[in-house]
Amino acid sequence: MSSSIRILTASHVDKVLSTLPPALALSSQAKVFRLYSAPSDVQPAPIQTPHRLTVSTEGSTMLFMPSRAPTDNDASSSAQTGSTTTAIKIVSVPTKGELGLPASTFIMDEASGSALFLSHFPTPTSPQNLILFGAGAQCVAHAVLFLRLHPTLTSVTFVVRSSNSRSQDAVSSLAKKFPMIHVTEAVHPSADSPGLPEVVGSADVIVAATSSTVPLFKSTPSVPKAGARVILIGSYKPTMHEVDTPLIQRSGVVVDSREACAVEAGELIGAGMEGRDLVELGEVLGGHGAVARGKVESKAGGKEGVIVFKSVGLGIQDVAIAKLVLDEAERQNLGTIVDEYD
Repeated sequence: MSSSIRILTASHVDKVLSTLPPALALSSQAKVFRLYSAPSDVQPAPIQTPHRLTVSTEGSTMLFMPSRAPTDNDASSSAQTGSTTTAIKIVSVPTKGELGLPASTFIMDEASGSALFLSHFPTPTSPQNLILFGAGAQCVAHAVLFLRLHPTLTSVTFVVRSSNSRSQDAVSSLAKKFPMIHVTEAVHPSADSPGLPEVVGSADVIVAATSSTVPLFKSTPSVPKAGARVILIGSYKPTMHEVDTPLIQRSGVVVDSREACAVEAGELIGAGMEGRDLVELGEVLGGHGAVARGKVESKAGGKEGVIVFKSVGLGIQDVAIAKLVLDEAERQNLGTIVDEYD
């Protein structure tokens, strides 16, 4: 029997994601995070996300992340019931120039994990100012989702080392989608850049999505400000550091995976963080969530303290969102069908 495959372009995916209810996306993400942090004895394991495979070329680093996860849209179903999907995420990270991050899972959406974190560790007061280090697809996706989920936001700032077509496009596209929001770019070539402490210090929510090997800003007792939430999704090697060690050491820290962060999260490794210092997002979403949240807040000095979410990326997130997008694309008859592809 021959098989067929549906190919979705970036425009098809964007069309689906623009109408996909955020609650549905977050529900699918919450389920795989919970299951990841609560392994079962079922074989074959419903949650499988082996360590990523890396292949280096002259101009890029290729990351291959195969995963298997339950993708039943019913949040109440268990790992033993419903459908399970296997997929692979492939990312090409440029090592030269200003290029973005081409990726195929066929789909990626780290923003949902960050949104789950923010929903369980909200800022003490309604957030108004969002700043993002970077101006690539991940930053834009985070800005769009956060603006949809947090209507009190009034300002979005993309912090970049230099103004270029990508950062200008990010500002213009976001301003067009959200005309009532003040959207700007702020050029700061280094952590010592004049005016950067004021920009960071004004933020309620900070997102960093870069591959920087040095901290993007210098933290102080007032930068970030009390109650700020810091989301780190860019660095994925021990040599990469988006924030400095003092900030990590004085903050409560939530991670997507203790195991993965122990070998890939440069900020946590450099700060000497161990497994007992970290709480997985899946634990916060699980049956003992109150205990997990209490541990994080205690480390931060209370809800008014700074809380960090560090994600190096779990393939199961992409499996979950990819299945949602594929189902909706099939319903809308989007994409190109290739028959007898095997």
